[in-house]
Amino acid sequence: MRREPGRLAITNFSLRAIVRYAYDVEDVQISGGPPWFNSDRWDIVATGGREISEAERRRMLQALLNERFRMTIRHEMKELPVYALLVAKGGSKLTPGTEGNPERVELEVSGAGFHHMMGQSVPLSTIAKVLTQPVGRMVIDRTGINGSFDYKLEWVPDPASMPSINGARPDGSNLDGASIFTAVQEQLGLRLESTKGPVEILVIERAEKAAEN
Repeated sequence: MRREPGRLAITNFSLRAIVRYAYDVEDVQISGGPPWFNSDRWDIVATGGREISEAERRRMLQALLNERFRMTIRHEMKELPVYALLVAKGGSKLTPGTEGNPERVELEVSGAGFHHMMGQSVPLSTIAKVLTQPVGRMVIDRTGINGSFDYKLEWVPDPASMPSINGARPDGSNLDGASIFTAVQEQLGLRLESTKGPVEILVIERAEKAAEN
C-alpha cells in the first residue's frame, strides 16, 4: 500500500485487508463476507485530486467499496473476550516521547521469526491497538496513563516452532522463549489481563466481485 498526497495505491490485497484499512479495524472485528473474501486479491488506485488526510483517504476507500463491490456493512457491539492493558507491578518502563516527533509504529519479523515492534511518540491507546493482532484479541487500554511514549518490544510468537542450532537461536537473540505476554511485562512494565468487554464488529452482509476497469 502506497500513500501519496491525494492518492492511494493498493496492490495484491484481499478484500478483508482492504476493509480492515478502510474502517481502521482489526481482523477480530470483521465478521461474515463471501467465500472469496480472504482469498481473492485486488489492486486499487484511488485519487482525490488534492492532498487529503488519512481520515479522508479511509472515507474515500469506504465509498469505493460501496460503489465497486456493492458492499453493505452492519455495525454491531458484542461482549467478547478481550485483554485489558494494565500497569504491571513495579510500574511502567515506557520512555516519554520527544516533543515534536511524529507518531510512528513499526513492526518487523526477522528471518528467524523474532518479532520486533517499536513506537515513537504514541499514546497507550495506540500501543493497545497494535498489540491486538499478535495476541488475537482486542486489547483495551486501562492503564490510566496519559501522554505519548517511545518503546521497543521484542518477542517470540511460538518458541516451540523456532529453529535452533546446538540449542542457540540463529540470530543470537537472548529472548529465548519470551512470549508477547512476558515481553510486555518485562520490557514495557505493563501486563495483559484476560477479561470481557464490548467490541465493535463489522458484519459484511453483502459483497460482489468488482469488474476490472
